[in-house]
Amino acid sequence: MNPSYQLLTSEAGYRRACDTVLGRAERELLIFDRDLRSLQLDDHTRLQSLSDFLASDRLRRIRIVLHDPGPLHRQAPRLMQLIARFSHMVDVRQSPDNLRHLADSHLLADDAHAVRRFHIEQPRSALVIDDPAYVHPWRQRFEELWELSHPCLQLNTTGL
Repeated sequence: MNPSYQLLTSEAGYRRACDTVLGRAERELLIFDRDLRSLQLDDHTRLQSLSDFLASDRLRRIRIVLHDPGPLHRQAPRLMQLIARFSHMVDVRQSPDNLRHLADSHLLADDAHAVRRFHIEQPRSALVIDDPAYVHPWRQRFEELWELSHPCLQLNTTGL
């Protein structure tokens, strides 16, 4: 496929781009965000996309790095349930204090598709489809953040 790029300037455009990237994911989703509020992953449609993604293949993964996991705990109960249900496939970490000044965010799928929000306070962002070379630096940055971050979710799992 031919790579495509789109500059986005609205919240609605940003969320549609996120839906596009979620829909294209086949192996892995990588998310770096302040607190997931702007992504609205607890929205029914996005939550269903994530559930379908994880349920269709046990080798699929979602890795998330957050500056502040508090809103995830307090304001996204359905997303927390999904994370608990697929805890073997979803990992959430918190960035260290010295990196919390980073003000961008991104959603990456399969090293080829991405949405990058340039600043968390502004809806201005970019959608990239089918361009591994363009997405590669963002992937590297995510991996660096991942290595510096620490696990932050304590899930209560009870069983027999």
